[in-house]
Amino acid sequence: MNESIQTLIEGCRRKERRAQQAIYERYARRLYVACLRITGNPADAEEAMQDAFLKAFGRIEQFDSERCFAAWLQRIAVRTAIDHLRVQPETWEALPDGYTEQAEEETADEEQVQLTVEAIRRAMQQLANGYRVILSLYLFEGYDMDEIASILKLQPASVRSQYLRGKRKLVELIRNEAWTD
Repeated sequence: MNESIQTLIEGCRRKERRAQQAIYERYARRLYVACLRITGNPADAEEAMQDAFLKAFGRIEQFDSERCFAAWLQRIAVRTAIDHLRVQPETWEALPDGYTEQAEEETADEEQVQLTVEAIRRAMQQLANGYRVILSLYLFEGYDMDEIASILKLQPASVRSQYLRGKRKLVELIRNEAWTD
């Protein structure tokens, strides 16, 4: 499977199953991980990833070859995972327009918490969907607060506030786990 990505994209535009399979095999793990960070559930992540590939293959004509294909796929997967969360009964915490919350300074206590990848993963899964999505988009996917607000159809102040609250809750969960280990 040493075909160039451009050749595979052209094959997908011609609806060639072999090219679609090669794209899937090349990017499935990456998209699954992104979806899992957002959904927090392996079954939902798998479903979101599959839907993302279907959307990508259905919209392959819209892909501009000047852009990065992996980033284009990742963006579709992230938005698809968020859409999967929207159909669940989880509610977002709405804040009034003009609401501001003062950012808390990082405390030495937070810096002293010994973090492991597994502890963070477990703690992220315990967060409410809203907090997990915002933290994942900001910390792992690299979106800024305004982009997240646009994606989630929330006010930027709400996103910033929920980011701070989610970060606080994440640190608390990790700290509590550190004491129980």
